[in-house]
Amino acid sequence: MLRNRLIPALAAAALLAACDRHHDVIIGGPPPGAPTDLSVETHWVLEGFTNTGQSTGYPVVDVHWNPPANWSSQPFRVYARRVGDANFFLIATVTSCTANGCVYRDRNVTQGVQYEYYVATADEDTNQETTTDFREVVRVPASTTPATPQADSAVALDNAAFVRWRDGGVGGALWKYVVYLTRIDATSYLYGLGETDGLGLVDTRATNGHVYGYRVAAVDTFEHVSALSAEMTVVPRPDVRSELIYTFQTNSTQSGFRFQTSESTNPVLDGSSAQAQWRLERTGAGWQIVPLNGSSVVEYSGRTTALACGPGADADCRAATRAPTAGYQTTAILIKPEFSYILRVTGSDGQTHYGVVRADILGNDGSGHDLMIFDWAYQLVANDVRLDRVGG
Repeated sequence: MLRNRLIPALAAAALLAACDRHHDVIIGGPPPGAPTDLSVETHWVLEGFTNTGQSTGYPVVDVHWNPPANWSSQPFRVYARRVGDANFFLIATVTSCTANGCVYRDRNVTQGVQYEYYVATADEDTNQETTTDFREVVRVPASTTPATPQADSAVALDNAAFVRWRDGGVGGALWKYVVYLTRIDATSYLYGLGETDGLGLVDTRATNGHVYGYRVAAVDTFEHVSALSAEMTVVPRPDVRSELIYTFQTNSTQSGFRFQTSESTNPVLDGSSAQAQWRLERTGAGWQIVPLNGSSVVEYSGRTTALACGPGADADCRAATRAPTAGYQTTAILIKPEFSYILRVTGSDGQTHYGVVRADILGNDGSGHDLMIFDWAYQLVANDVRLDRVGG
């Protein structure tokens, strides 16, 4: 028993003696495993925009890898050099990873320069390192600024807004556009609303009766960001398609109309009501809109093809976009199908508001009752002449 105990002690003593004679012998476990799946990629990081709408940012290189299969939370050392330089330099020590792997962002890079990277797993007790099986080289793209998108228009819809712009000339380098919400009523914002590779975006979070502002930036395939476009503003407003109203001569109780702030309220009234803002009549002169109770009306210049030229509208779409400043009459005006008529009325707040009526069908029902089927929209903001869009 005593002999067996001495044997391990003698062996240990012999090993220590060997270490004294040979300083390259390391006492410890096996070296750590090598990191795997090394990859690098460049990005352009947007910091923000100046007061004049110019973009500011900087280039980075993201170094990605996965821990070794036998990883036991050892740190990783990231090494880099400019291609052509003699030596690598330790640029970071990474002590944690996520379920998606490990990453280090190198911000100390220059545009137009190539860099080479590798990663090592480190044993801090013995200072042993095991490096990736290969190195990765990447060139940081030279800085370019895409052309600024050109503001086109923002189209007012019912509890939504459709923003449109024109290509600023980024051509084949274009990756996407980013639309920013820049104001609601009198409050300024800079909020990334959405992204698209097209030339339009619908904001379904906009609500009726509020002023919204939008600006657009272009992003190229290297993630460089243009300056912001000019601001486009719009006021979403309620609109209704295929409303039905009878003539005063056919059905007086269903011949009057009052613009409403919500579709839940029936806008069709008795043609003799003190609340009616206009009514429909048919006389020997033809079909007519008759302004009532202080309202006035004007025909929008020329034929219109829609109430609003929203998403998917034809290129030749034409709608009543703004209320005219003059030309209104308080007497009856003749109606023609596919024409729009602007009414200047007094709203429930006692202030001036504008609405638009577009006649679709002038005809009669199966009982021979004269009627009109029409679309309408109503601007909730007092004294605001915007009916469909601004710009363009």
